[in-house]
Amino acid sequence: MVKLKAIPLLEILNNKITIYNDNTAYKLNSIITSTSFSFSKGRKLNMFDSIEGKLLNKFFTPMIISWVSLLTLIFLYYLFLRKCVFRLEDTRVEVAVAGILLIVTIGALALFLLSFIFAFVFHCSTNFALSAFRLVLFFGPLLVLMVVLSQLTAYTPAIDGVGSIAELRKIEVNGRNEWLLIRGEDRTKPIILFLAGGPGGSHLATARYYFKELESEYVVVTWEQPGAAKSLSAIDPADMTLDIYLDDGAAVAKYLCQEFGQAKIYLMGESWGSALGLMMVNQHPEFYYSFIGTGQMVDFLETELIDYQFVLDDAIKSGNKTLVNKLEKQGPPPYRSEVASKTIAYLFHLNGIIERTGKLNSVPFSTMDGPFGVEYGLLDKVNFFWGLLRTFDTFYEKLYFIDLRERCPELEVPVYVFQGRYDYNAPAQLVEEYMDKLKAPEKSLIYFEHSGHNPWQTENTLFLQRAIKVFRNSQ
Repeated sequence: MVKLKAIPLLEILNNKITIYNDNTAYKLNSIITSTSFSFSKGRKLNMFDSIEGKLLNKFFTPMIISWVSLLTLIFLYYLFLRKCVFRLEDTRVEVAVAGILLIVTIGALALFLLSFIFAFVFHCSTNFALSAFRLVLFFGPLLVLMVVLSQLTAYTPAIDGVGSIAELRKIEVNGRNEWLLIRGEDRTKPIILFLAGGPGGSHLATARYYFKELESEYVVVTWEQPGAAKSLSAIDPADMTLDIYLDDGAAVAKYLCQEFGQAKIYLMGESWGSALGLMMVNQHPEFYYSFIGTGQMVDFLETELIDYQFVLDDAIKSGNKTLVNKLEKQGPPPYRSEVASKTIAYLFHLNGIIERTGKLNSVPFSTMDGPFGVEYGLLDKVNFFWGLLRTFDTFYEKLYFIDLRERCPELEVPVYVFQGRYDYNAPAQLVEEYMDKLKAPEKSLIYFEHSGHNPWQTENTLFLQRAIKVFRNSQ
């Protein structure tokens, strides 16, 4: 049996090592230098050229110089260039570079494992395996460094002016770490708290883009809810409950009032956030001046049943047998497993039906552009999608029993609903029925004629004008 003396990893990577067996010689190619070592059965390692004698050669080879140069460039980019020099708001190039590094690293690792196994089985040269491993060691650490630095240096673009605030802030909410995006030209202005849809959705960059005009009169705060992107680690999505959302929402509202010295704040929510917002107002009206809901959800199960049947009828009418078979096989909601995939099966086509009306305005910045914002590190960008899928899949079924007509029939603050005329995701008949029955100091249902589920994006200027008007009137 051949006994091998343990050799430090750096020596293995930087030297040629020859191993002799009774029948076979395995040679590991030099990765950086040609310093030679040899050992045989029962014999200690002999070094023909000292490590010290090759030290300069190791650290000044072209490969090392290239690696250190790239390492330095990555540090320089994340710690200084992208925020202070380039003032980036979009990270598509960064994502592309990270994607290339990931593909090369995984590909090289796969080649290394396969070729090493091949060499071991057939007793042939490991030259190719070590060349592939060299690529893993070269590109892998660069990718890891990009991920770590992108997470640590995520930011929101600065707002010029004395007294302005533009900050990504991690706060403790009921023992959990969650994130806020806070932006305003004057930190003493009234606060608007925005609730994203989902559950599990994140709108940090999207809200920053579309609510820019509000920043002159308000401090706009977007809450990254637990289970979404940057706040994904706050809690296991499987453990989420409606009470946790409500308790955390109340804690965030209280925190903002205390932090910015405000008696109350304004609240605005879209889609799932619109329902969450109404329930937050119902639970703690003392925190809020007024509420705006858009893409207003009312009864979750009834909404899903209407949407499912609407898409199924359209598929039958258009002769889309594949979709008909798929929907009939999974059946109508409620679902207790694979909630996300089954819901997406009809919501995806529902959006297509809305588009076919030809009545919608286009959007310059969509929700899917959001994860490219500098507010998200590379891991956050992955969690943007994973958080939405995971949280929706595990939590949405817990919303089936909610009917705001029964849960929130009377509120103590003004309520305004900004609804897209072609919002099939949140059926108009449910919204109108709820607003008719709702008792509130003031209420209004306002339609946007060129919008579907997101008028805050498709008719942004008009949306903000109306929002400012109703907020002013309700203070």
